[in-house]
Amino acid sequence: MITDKETVDNLKKLFKKVKWEPNIEPKMAKKEDVKATLFFEYDNNMPERLFEYWIWFNQENNTVTIISNNEKEGYGTLDKNNAETLKNILLK
Repeated sequence: MITDKETVDNLKKLFKKVKWEPNIEPKMAKKEDVKATLFFEYDNNMPERLFEYWIWFNQENNTVTIISNNEKEGYGTLDKNNAETLKNILLK
């Protein structure tokens, strides 16, 4: 569980850099490296929303592939400049 403010802020910044393609349902050849549940609070008057993320760290090109259950996101990729940072946060 990640709760410290600095790390949470870094995760928010990284997820904003993901290039999302909402209407794609890819099939992955292997099991995800990380499964994460993120809690988002959009409005103080509403309960937080939970979204599931399945994350693969691609060794060949040092990028990240992410599948989200959020309809607005779907399938996404993160470039190698940001992939290492995400990997360090999630696998430490």
